[in-house]
Amino acid sequence: MINYGTFFFTNIVSVTVFTACLCLLAWRNRGMSGLRWFAGGMIVGLVKLVLQGLEGIVPPILSDMVANELYMVSFVMQLLGLHWFVLRKPIRTRWPFVVLGIALVVYTILFLKDVPYSSNVINIPNILICGVSAWILFKNARGTFAAVARVTAIILSVDAVVMTFRAILTNLYYKQADLIHLADTDPKWVYSLVGMAFLATCMSMCMLWFLVTELSKELAEQARTDPLTGALNRRAMEDTALRETTRSICYGHLPCMIVLDIDDFKHINDTRGHAAGDTVLQALVHQIKPMMRANDVLARTGGEEFTILLPNTTASAGIVAAERVRQSVEALEVPFEDEPIRFTISAGVAQLDPAQGGWEGMMRRADAAMYEAKDCGRNTVRPKAVNGDFDGIKSLTTSIL
Repeated sequence: MINYGTFFFTNIVSVTVFTACLCLLAWRNRGMSGLRWFAGGMIVGLVKLVLQGLEGIVPPILSDMVANELYMVSFVMQLLGLHWFVLRKPIRTRWPFVVLGIALVVYTILFLKDVPYSSNVINIPNILICGVSAWILFKNARGTFAAVARVTAIILSVDAVVMTFRAILTNLYYKQADLIHLADTDPKWVYSLVGMAFLATCMSMCMLWFLVTELSKELAEQARTDPLTGALNRRAMEDTALRETTRSICYGHLPCMIVLDIDDFKHINDTRGHAAGDTVLQALVHQIKPMMRANDVLARTGGEEFTILLPNTTASAGIVAAERVRQSVEALEVPFEDEPIRFTISAGVAQLDPAQGGWEGMMRRADAAMYEAKDCGRNTVRPKAVNGDFDGIKSLTTSIL
């Protein structure tokens, strides 16, 4: 049978390495709240392991009671980290923390009074926390986090099963807190403990997997995003337009495209400086984004040129949408140094026509219409029809963007 002391020593060493790595990574990625919760949970779990390894050297109140309480706290911190990664929002209710506090107080009282089965007062909440964590992961396993969430949920579910088995052993043989030291020679107890140590190692790997997935997601987003304005870049717009074109041809719901350009942008840069020009670009995106529907796409496709893709939008609706954007920008004042900046845009609108080059043709026609708006005096919207002119353009009373 495995030597109990050797097991704890090797386990403490491995957990120390994982904890140090996670803490360093959490420090380097301080914007990830979930990773900070993971690192905090690992620190608490390491302290718990050290206290358990000192059983017989330190008082039982530390090696048993405090160690078990720290174990539950580490599970709660792990739950908070998982919740952040898969849901991206804090737990708004206080009930989990109230229940945690009550469980800790009740367990402390029962342990100090040497009440039978007091150990399971702390085991049952741990099993429930694992179950809740697994349920959250299974329910919200989607997107880039789908694989790691499912694997982590399976590990937590197995962990809950092993803890249930150990709780049954406690009820059958070690119901008194002062008898728990006898478990050191029980193979079922020791090997189940080894199983839990293995699952804890797997959880550490999953925590690193969550980090790698998050970083990969951020890098992919950066590759698709214009760093100055936060809008998509040209390549991302092309990829999105290609997918939307394919989908729209299949279902018959044609998209519309708006190409807009800031009027006299060079003059703004020359007279107010490039910082002013950057501020104008950012203000334009900030003004347009709240006006967009959830499936609309905004991209910066040139220096001061932007493109808006409107899925499932008629030509007339696209013109109304572009006019709303134009009016909104015309009324905008951008604070900058001592004098605000006012500017206007010219916009061209075109709808998809599969017979005229797909989305590339739509973009070329919208771009040509934008230049027509420039030639017509700027600060205006011009459509580009497929066959000479748009038919059936009429006022719309519903919100388009």
